[in-house]
Amino acid sequence: MKPESPALSTSAQSTAIALPAPAIPSPVSLKRSLGWKSLLCVVYVTVCSGPFGLEEFVTAVGPGMVLLLLLIIPILWGLPLLFMSAELSSALPVEGGLYRWVKTAFGDFWGFQAGWWWWISSFLDCAIYAVLVADYFTFFNPEMSKLTHWGIALAVIWFFTLLNIRGVELVGTSSILFVLFMTLPFIVMILLGAPKVADIPLTPLVPEGKSLSSVLSTGLLMGIWFISGFEGVGTAAEEIKNSDRAIARALLLIFPLVLASYGLPILVGLAVDPNWQSWESGHFAKIAEKIGGPFLGGWVSIAGVIANMALFSTWLLSYSRLPFAMAHDGYLPKDITRISPKYGTPVTAIVLSGMIYSIFAWGDFQSLVIINIWVILCGIFLEFLALAKLRFSRPELPRYFRVPGGKVGLWLTVMCPVSVGLFAMFAGESKEIIAGSVAVATGPIAFWLCKKFVKLRNA
Repeated sequence: MKPESPALSTSAQSTAIALPAPAIPSPVSLKRSLGWKSLLCVVYVTVCSGPFGLEEFVTAVGPGMVLLLLLIIPILWGLPLLFMSAELSSALPVEGGLYRWVKTAFGDFWGFQAGWWWWISSFLDCAIYAVLVADYFTFFNPEMSKLTHWGIALAVIWFFTLLNIRGVELVGTSSILFVLFMTLPFIVMILLGAPKVADIPLTPLVPEGKSLSSVLSTGLLMGIWFISGFEGVGTAAEEIKNSDRAIARALLLIFPLVLASYGLPILVGLAVDPNWQSWESGHFAKIAEKIGGPFLGGWVSIAGVIANMALFSTWLLSYSRLPFAMAHDGYLPKDITRISPKYGTPVTAIVLSGMIYSIFAWGDFQSLVIINIWVILCGIFLEFLALAKLRFSRPELPRYFRVPGGKVGLWLTVMCPVSVGLFAMFAGESKEIIAGSVAVATGPIAFWLCKKFVKLRNA
């Protein structure tokens, strides 16, 4: 990256003075070490990390609906999320990212809700990636016991917890290697399977025995989960070099690659194995085996393991900075703010997160996704509202990226994803609505408890 011009540096300094006095760590405490190449790979892994996990998406809603949703969701959801994340990360490149964006726009209560909802969603989100790693190992051991499955998930959690403690630079370097290894077998699979794409089954649009509204809700919730994460890397902004501009650029470059990483493997997979009802997590390895033999199948399976390891590693980087920032503001115990003197990372926040993820890794993939995205959506809604609020209430903030299209573009960016998300949440089954509502309700309760018993004690 080129060094900032004097004019940009002055603007950034003015922003730091203008910000409301969030209790954030000194730049000396946190090591700013993640460079441009590593950032690109971290963003790709955070948002996508390949098509792994899409198999159960196909099974849940059918091939026709999956392909339709993969055309709609990137436009109505993916691009607005990218634009919002790019503008806010360039306007407020601070540790804690989305938590501080919402807090700056709406104050302590709503900032806490955003941080809390995202953090508790991580209990499920990061557990999902560890569970998927274990799922892909079943390619080599189909009779794996539940206890062995959980043991593999725990090994993933604690290996990458230790890696995160050692710093974002190591996470970034490992992400470069992960991206290279996990994309190569799919390139081979797509090239070998492309001649069969004309035979893709596009029916039924809705699986037999399911209602259109139920399938749409499930499909939107799962699709939103797959095409999300653009704001994730912003929570570690003070550990990224030139984060005010670098994050936005990385998001824009990665978006087309994300779409190709999802759409092409599904097209080839359905052409090679049209029996979509039997698909399950790890099924791409079986499809690759049909196309290129045991070697390609094994390679895709190992790539699936690595992809979900990479997802866990990068999301642990993102999520663990939320309790760290909230603890700095006094809403969580101050011990969580402890920084490793050797590595310059929030060690207590990372270890605490790893302990919680270990418990939730006992669950299965699809049930975890549905509950997880219900909680995440409420936090994302606040981020979109913060985008609109800050555009008018804090026009002096430097924005190296602005949502295109002026005021019309801004309101479309806010309203389209909020409308899609609300429909996905409330068109589903009642048990999902109840579970999601209960999880969301923990936010106001946690704010009252933390303010009464933690913040006053820390004062």
